[in-house]
Amino acid sequence: MKERFKYLKLLSEYRSLNFELLFVKEILKDGHQEFESYYRQYCLENNIDLEALNRQNQKRVDIVFQNSSSTEIEKRIIQEAKKQERDVKQILKKVMKELHPDTLALDDPKRPYYEEGFKKANLASSQGKWGDFFDVVDTYEILLGDYGEAIECLKDDIKRVGEEIKNEKATYSWLLHECETEEQKIEVVKRFLKHLFNWKG
Repeated sequence: MKERFKYLKLLSEYRSLNFELLFVKEILKDGHQEFESYYRQYCLENNIDLEALNRQNQKRVDIVFQNSSSTEIEKRIIQEAKKQERDVKQILKKVMKELHPDTLALDDPKRPYYEEGFKKANLASSQGKWGDFFDVVDTYEILLGDYGEAIECLKDDIKRVGEEIKNEKATYSWLLHECETEEQKIEVVKRFLKHLFNWKG
């Protein structure tokens, strides 16, 4: 019982972090465009020749954007998580068996619900996103018996999502979104130009 409570506590923590990550990504959908418009306008108003800076610093720009791409960061984080192999074969076997829609009659009204759960669990496990996997397990009220490995998987995924949030919030788009004054926004843009072009202005 103690292990189950710990598992549920970690699952709740994962859900909370995952919600925060989704919130941050939703903000940044428009945030990246807003930052782009803002810094270009700042450069225009202050006679900063972006085209010249781009030409002079092309290699530096390529490296910065390659390393800061949120897609690339997410891929690296997931790859790291998948490297930490967990012995989840028994859990997978049990969960997929209980969720498999073929255990239900074709006209069973619950069949589409179980088909959806089966797909979600299968996708999450194939991507190494164990928080999503155990979210499905809990939603479909599947009892695991032994929660030791599930706990370790959730710890890994909490770390992964925490890293994703940290990286998203380190973007200049997020920093601009967090600004409360025009002076703060200008400082963010100056930091960006210095980082991207080694600008001395």
